[in-house]
Amino acid sequence: MSEPSNAKIGTVAAIGVTVLCALVTAGTEYAGALELRIGTFALVLLPLFFAFVITVAVNLSLSWRRPDAAPLVWSTAGQLLQLLTVVFVVRAGVVLGTSLPTIIEAGPAILVQSLGKTGTVLLAFPAALLLGFGRASIGATFSIGREPSIALVTERYGISGPEGSGVLATYISGTLFGSLFFSALAGVGSAIPLFGSTALAMACGVGSGGMTISCAGSLAHGSPDLPQDEILALATASDVLTYVTTVLLGTFVVLPVLERLYRAPAAARNRLETGDTVEATPTVVPSSLVAGLAVTALVLVTQGWRAAPGVLVLLVLAIGVRILGDRTGRFVPTVLWAALAGAVLTVPGLPWSPVMLRILSAVDLLTLATAVLACVGLSVTTRQLKILRTLSWRAVVVTLLVFAGSFFASALLAQGALSLVGAAG
Repeated sequence: MSEPSNAKIGTVAAIGVTVLCALVTAGTEYAGALELRIGTFALVLLPLFFAFVITVAVNLSLSWRRPDAAPLVWSTAGQLLQLLTVVFVVRAGVVLGTSLPTIIEAGPAILVQSLGKTGTVLLAFPAALLLGFGRASIGATFSIGREPSIALVTERYGISGPEGSGVLATYISGTLFGSLFFSALAGVGSAIPLFGSTALAMACGVGSGGMTISCAGSLAHGSPDLPQDEILALATASDVLTYVTTVLLGTFVVLPVLERLYRAPAAARNRLETGDTVEATPTVVPSSLVAGLAVTALVLVTQGWRAAPGVLVLLVLAIGVRILGDRTGRFVPTVLWAALAGAVLTVPGLPWSPVMLRILSAVDLLTLATAVLACVGLSVTTRQLKILRTLSWRAVVVTLLVFAGSFFASALLAQGALSLVGAAG
């Protein structure tokens, strides 16, 4: 009997990942959000959080029972995720375009608050040093540790060094707990009289689709004075700005400052090692065509057939944006092109805006976010989990301080800027 071809194995893996993500997304969306109230504080657990937890649990079970098959699942989920996240950002850009008047009205505040992303170091850097991170504290605390942060650390220090261990610890902890924690931060911020909903919505944009939408969704769920669309628009605009500020401020401000602050003879003794464990790399992955068809099926099944025209428009734009991003990635990240593409379709006053808005509004943004988080859960690898285990509970503590510093510093700056222009609502 002949062995199955690589193309067939890749296709089967894509079908399996697609079916699982679709089932989890549909099930969690049907179950809805869970709201926990403690006095005036409300913690909203959105379907996307449960989707992530479920797929991580399935992933861990597969890694234990079938370690030979797990790398293929991680790679397949990761390939689907690359396209799916671009689709999500394009759809989020639609909200950005339709609410452009609101964003313009926010004015300087949305630019000023982006400087608050450097607030990650205020609480987290001293704590990381006290907890013995050594030079890993630089990588762990200079930003919230998403994809642009990893790229920056890899280029500047190398991912295998202590700085790389630090940024990976923040990335993994954020993947596991970020959505939940930012949902909680939105509730805490809402309970503080100092902050208005506009400032908090801007602070929700942290350069991560899942965390941003968790924060904005939780804020929208309980906001009495700002519509959901406006909250999502402000958070999305801030989210896009964060990609820029992470690279610019990280390169020219935050990392040089942390390098100067970190001058201790004990640095070598505190150096964290994560081991040289190398994961098996699958020899086959689904082709780009199969991955595109899988993402199409996943989005259509979870959105419903009435959303088919909008889904197809989003996919065409996402594919075009990825091609453009591959050519301009050094200067203009793909995410910026994606947000711009979605916004241009629906900016008020343009002749095609009404038709595009009607077509694309049929694709629900929060459901799309749930599908993204379901794929993220299947792409977490055992090596990432081993790094987190090496740093243990310390990584979680530092990561939560990173998130809190970024959120509240941004909210303070936004609220101050809004107050100066008389728009502190």
